[in-house]
Amino acid sequence: MDVHDLLSNLDQVPEAKRQAVINNGGGHANHSLFWSIMSPNGGELGGEIAAAITSTFGSHEAAKEQFVTAATTRFGSGWAWLVLGDSGLEIYSTANQDSPIMQGHTPLLGVDVWEHAYYLKYQNLRPAYVEAWTNVINWTRVNELYIANA
Repeated sequence: MDVHDLLSNLDQVPEAKRQAVINNGGGHANHSLFWSIMSPNGGELGGEIAAAITSTFGSHEAAKEQFVTAATTRFGSGWAWLVLGDSGLEIYSTANQDSPIMQGHTPLLGVDVWEHAYYLKYQNLRPAYVEAWTNVINWTRVNELYIANA
């Protein structure tokens, strides 16, 4: 099975191996998305994802505020996400290497808030890291993911 199928069907994974699949498979899926949605020059929010964000959250600024809150209030290690969920776009965080795929959701944008992602440059200043990270989001790629899965 590929990682998406594994995370989507955890009930088919032997219970003794399930947490290892979540830790390693989730980490692989999460980081694969993470690296693909960043660009050194960032980009402008536009396209269908921009319209969907405005429709769902009221504005890009409101969505960013909710996303930053999800990222900065996650206790310990984890991720903050913009996903296609049960009722459209959703923003939330997950612990450790848990993936939205485990909930049947499609991750579109995710930020790694494990300390290894930011500690060398930002020390314990996770909010500064998350704010800086929002400047390197490759919105063209996020839009492509949204269009492919909407």
